[in-house]
Amino acid sequence: MSFDRAADFYDATRALPPDVHARLTAILAAELTPRGRCLEIGVGTGRIALPLVAEGVDLVGLDIAPLMLRRLVDNAGGRRPLPLCVADVTALPFADRRFDAVVASHVLHLVVDWRATVDEAVRVVGPGGVLLVDFGGGPSAPWGEPADAVMRSHVVVRVRPGVSSPEPVADHLSGRAVARPLPPLTMTVERTLGQDLADWEGQRHSWTWSANPAQIAAGCDGVRRWAADDGWPLDRRVELERTIQWWAFDLVDPA
Repeated sequence: MSFDRAADFYDATRALPPDVHARLTAILAAELTPRGRCLEIGVGTGRIALPLVAEGVDLVGLDIAPLMLRRLVDNAGGRRPLPLCVADVTALPFADRRFDAVVASHVLHLVVDWRATVDEAVRVVGPGGVLLVDFGGGPSAPWGEPADAVMRSHVVVRVRPGVSSPEPVADHLSGRAVARPLPPLTMTVERTLGQDLADWEGQRHSWTWSANPAQIAAGCDGVRRWAADDGWPLDRRVELERTIQWWAFDLVDPA
């Protein structure tokens, strides 16, 4: 799945508060800095990569979307701060054991053939390395279930085609890796139904991309009618607790 269409708004919709991002960078840098060269698949606009490079991590970035990589360079002040490659995560253009770690943030849930992606990561890292994964996801808002039901009635379905939790990856890597959670980060986020509707109508989330604008518009109109009937103001703010949880898969020698 190419995120070229999201290059102009990706950072605005996925950014973390500066203090949370700093803590996340510290956690990842502690894992990666002692190692040699690392690879981030789905590097995108550099949201994860650029702070890690600033911390001294030896990183290569790979993405299938050239426009996202151009945005990364823009975010770095117009210079290329790390080696970049356009390629498919299911067929990495690198030799075996080329890296000491692979980083995948919000990638595996988007890839239908996530097992091939994991196998490729294992191939280019090898025993003794690590695969670091954030499966993404977030807290459900109070309007989540009814809004999803309305959108489904207009054939707009929230689907994650890949894998969204560590257990299937751990099962797939049984005998090849040991899973361990990294320290979780919690934060409070504020949302309104009106903001969600604006994001859906702007098709800023990948699960909306398979629908045409007419379906999206009809679904969002249906959600507005539900909100009016239920007495839920579009501008009512709710506070939700979000947990960012990364997982490490430490690769072992199967022999």
